[in-house]
Amino acid sequence: MKTGFLLTLAVAAAIAMVVALPLAASEKNEEPFVLTERMQLTSFNPATGDGTQAGTFVAAGAVNAAGSAAATFRVTPGNDGCGVLTGPHTFTTSAGTITVFTKAAVCPFPPPTTPRSFARGHWRIVRSSGAYAGLHGEGSIFATADFLTGEITIARDGTVERDD
Repeated sequence: MKTGFLLTLAVAAAIAMVVALPLAASEKNEEPFVLTERMQLTSFNPATGDGTQAGTFVAAGAVNAAGSAAATFRVTPGNDGCGVLTGPHTFTTSAGTITVFTKAAVCPFPPPTTPRSFARGHWRIVRSSGAYAGLHGEGSIFATADFLTGEITIARDGTVERDD
């Protein structure tokens, strides 16, 4: 009888944990966040992998805004014919700024004769100010780069929340 009681207690505790985890997760105020960038490659040094981009962005979801975008980055050789891109992107509106740090695989790298590459990776908010103060979150990044024209199109998808 004591074994049966302990087994029942263990099962009840496990069920309580399974039910409580989604409830705890749902208490977060995470909201969807999608941001696209239309960037122009403004500098790139193949010897160091350092570069800059400038352009515009549009965001929807938790942040509904549009404005200017600027980035500094470094691409280093990686595995399987890809490079690793790291660096901050800063999005500015009259209401404030959001800066995200990006780490993404750029493939192929170096680009082929027709110099186009794509990128896949992760971003996270590292700074926010003004109306966006206290905003933090993360998500995925997908991008294409045309090195003939210098055009870079970036899409970010994730979730964000504000500090209380």
